[in-house]
Amino acid sequence: MDTDEMLNDDFLAGLLRKMPLESPSDGFINKVMTGLEPLPSTMTHKRTFFEWLKSLIPYLGVGLIIALILYSSDIPNLNFIYGKEYFSGMLVKAFHPFWISMKVLLSSRLITYFLLISVSAGFLFIIDKLFSRRFAL
Repeated sequence: MDTDEMLNDDFLAGLLRKMPLESPSDGFINKVMTGLEPLPSTMTHKRTFFEWLKSLIPYLGVGLIIALILYSSDIPNLNFIYGKEYFSGMLVKAFHPFWISMKVLLSSRLITYFLLISVSAGFLFIIDKLFSRRFAL
């Protein structure tokens, strides 16, 4: 029987008409209200500096990435930064020894596999911490 058929059934409609509505007993509301426990008052505590800094780190990271993208782009409106080409050239030259040492370091297969596994495991660990209920902010 579908819901529509139940509503249209004459037999059920007759039964529902014959049944009187039950009224609650005397003092029903008072009994229910005494059974309810009052909610504990929530105290708003002041966030510590560490908690404030912890919540600010993702925004700083995103802002830094956006600033680096805008700084390295060729958008015509950003040409007001004087010495941009000089700074970019110096930055690349300053990191050149680092990239050479990384190339030598990553030439070993053992180190390359270790880094691949550790970086992927680190990302999985971070994702697990971000999306699990126990560590949600």
